[in-house]
Amino acid sequence: MSEDWTGPVTTRLRCCICGGDTEGDEDYVVIALHAAPSDAIQYLGAHAPHLDGAMARGFTVEVTQM
Repeated sequence: MSEDWTGPVTTRLRCCICGGDTEGDEDYVVIALHAAPSDAIQYLGAHAPHLDGAMARGFTVEVTQM
């Protein structure tokens, strides 16, 4: 069994849409939020279909295996 991809963080984050666990899910995405003028970054995890459902019309989430 391969280790879950975590992206730029050290562990999987809970889905920011449903609050559910993302461990073992193949449709996990990480979102990085940047706010100028600060250098701070906030990372959010999400199930891709949940994020896709929350995006404005015309925006979609495409999951690529890493």
